[in-house]
Amino acid sequence: MSRLRAGTLLHNDAGTPYVVERLLSEGGFGQTYFGHRLTPSGRPGREVAIKVCRSLDDWHGEAYFGRLLAGDERVVDLLDVFVDATGRGSRQRRRHVLVFEYMADGTVWDAVEDGGLVWSEAKVRREIRALLSVLQRMHAVWLLHRDIKPDNVFLRDGRLVLGDFGISKLVLDTSPSPVSRLQGDFAPGNVTAGSVWGPHDDIYQVGLLAGTLLSGEVWWNQSVSIGSIAALECSDAFKSWIWHATGAKSKRYLDAFDAVHALSALRQIDMRPGRPPRSLRGQCIVFSGRLEDLPRTEATARARKAGARVQSRVTDSTTVVVTGSMRAGGVGAAEGIKLFGVRERIRTGQPIVLIDQQQFERLARRR
Repeated sequence: MSRLRAGTLLHNDAGTPYVVERLLSEGGFGQTYFGHRLTPSGRPGREVAIKVCRSLDDWHGEAYFGRLLAGDERVVDLLDVFVDATGRGSRQRRRHVLVFEYMADGTVWDAVEDGGLVWSEAKVRREIRALLSVLQRMHAVWLLHRDIKPDNVFLRDGRLVLGDFGISKLVLDTSPSPVSRLQGDFAPGNVTAGSVWGPHDDIYQVGLLAGTLLSGEVWWNQSVSIGSIAALECSDAFKSWIWHATGAKSKRYLDAFDAVHALSALRQIDMRPGRPPRSLRGQCIVFSGRLEDLPRTEATARARKAGARVQSRVTDSTTVVVTGSMRAGGVGAAEGIKLFGVRERIRTGQPIVLIDQQQFERLARRR
């Protein structure tokens, strides 16, 4: 696919001309150029981004999704769709063209490379929620984006705007998605292993984006670790959200609706020790953190003697979690991975009571 020269004119179905001025990007999708829509007098009018698609499927798909999401301020505005034809017969050349608003502020990737992107937790949460609202519209009608990476998320006046729907597709089509088309560096392990892309995988990419916005460094799938999340300057609650968004498939938020609910619930879930049960008898207990002057083996023995069943990890049957102090190297300031899981279970309705060491010792003495 040869590049267009500066000054090349492309005409839509109504004859409106667009002039190509310079190449912006090039890849498997085709080429994107900076240009202008010309006025009736032939003068440059609105600045635009002109995308010439290599694949007819990409052109059809992105045109469809652009029209579907038209008017959403968090989506790059699709201004025009047409086929530009030149020549006749066997010499005819057809170019499948999409015209978008030109995003002068660039992408998240551009901002990271310029060193000017480290946002506060409050701003990241607000902007991620706005982006998820777009995904809610898509997931509600069984559409997946599949390519939410920093160079496809644009900035407009300091706000996130989603673009590039070239590989979006209907989730009803369950054929495997080639990894080469899914930017493997930003795809979760379950996809790079050959699975089918699902709504939870869109959320994985949003989780990576949240890490990028907080850290000022591009997060890839290899960036996610206890250490990288621990290093983020944000609350334990938001670290927990990012941990689940970028976690294993079984722990990830189901779709945009689930992710928004979890984001909204961050301040509603109280992870402080609360009102203890009357007795430990019949309770399923998990210990989290370090207990002062009380070895875990001794605490376990006391709990069992009081009639409790002690579990090594949080399960569907867990009813009480005894919280101690954070161990060195933990992911959060006051919460570790185990409490992140407790937080998520409480959000989804599991009745778990948090108690501290003093409350536990008092209950353990009861018969």
